Amino acid sequence: MLRIASLGSGSKGNSTLIDDGETRILIDLGFGLKEAKRRLSRLSIDPNDIDAILVTHEHADHVHGVGAFARKYGTAVYLTPGTYVLKKLGQLPALHKINCHLPFSINGYNIVPVAVPHDAKEPCQYVVNSGTYTVGILTDLGHITPHVATSYQQCDALLLECNHDLEMLSVGPYPYPLKQ
Repeated sequence: MLRIASLGSGSKGNSTLIDDGETRILIDLGFGLKEAKRRLSRLSIDPNDIDAILVTHEHADHVHGVGAFARKYGTAVYLTPGTYVLKKLGQLPALHKINCHLPFSINGYNIVPVAVPHDAKEPCQYVVNSGTYTVGILTDLGHITPHVATSYQQCDALLLECNHDLEMLSVGPYPYPLKQ
């Protein structure tokens, strides 16, 4: 059995748990340490049982808690070289810089990073295969490209974040550079 749970999605923080009962990974961790622990406890997950954090990109709502969590619990962090920003994440106990065009494995998971269009340095999303199920995660996607469409065709489940609204952005209180 494979469990997928959103710990939260939005400008105040993003994180998704994938758990096959043996290996638990988080995709992003945009919440502070205390809030991350609280959200994991609602799912009966001990933070010590998180095997890895896969980071999609360097925006604060996706990485805010990554550094503190990884240091406190010795959690491995996987991200692209462009996503690693020392000032935001600090030194990490187990840093794995990945190529967003090459698959890799974590315990029983086969993971395919997918390069995506987004206003970040080297963003990627992930397709995770547990051997039985294939789950796609798509958050902060600029637009669907042929590469993205092909990469997610074989998914049994897709977690898709849809919180971008052009009208809200244009008339909202956001700074001009963000609106651009």
